[in-house]
Amino acid sequence: MQQRYNPNDSRVNFVRIMRTNKNRDDPDLTMASVLLVDDDADTLAAWAALCAADGFEVKSASDGQSALAAFMASPVDVVVADWRMPVMSGSELCHRLRTIPGLPDVAFILISGEPSPPAFVSYDGFLHKPVDGGELLATMRRLLVERVTHRSSRRDRRT
Repeated sequence: MQQRYNPNDSRVNFVRIMRTNKNRDDPDLTMASVLLVDDDADTLAAWAALCAADGFEVKSASDGQSALAAFMASPVDVVVADWRMPVMSGSELCHRLRTIPGLPDVAFILISGEPSPPAFVSYDGFLHKPVDGGELLATMRRLLVERVTHRSSRRDRRT
């Protein structure tokens, strides 16, 4: 399910503030893709509107199992997932994305209302609910820049 930004949606009015803070100077971050995963429809809609308004190509899923299927069909640059969900948790989704051979490297941000992150999951970022929109976007951008820098340094070492 793909979400589009609706400027009249009262749940996402805060997105208008974020538009002025976009970082469009880095060509490697232009049209990056994100898969958002949460079983709460309102949260998912708010995250989707925020990311779409900031220029991300947005895909969404309501549980880890459908997110895994969506990723396998069309990989993304960043996955943002709630920790606790029915069917498949965000931590299980992260584990599977890290251990299935041949999948592309992806930045993974785990989000939860829990007081501390799980120690057994290899995620790249952990944010507490309720998530501040600016913090979510900044974390996504930071992880994307780190991935681009890491890929460049690996490529340079090979040549």
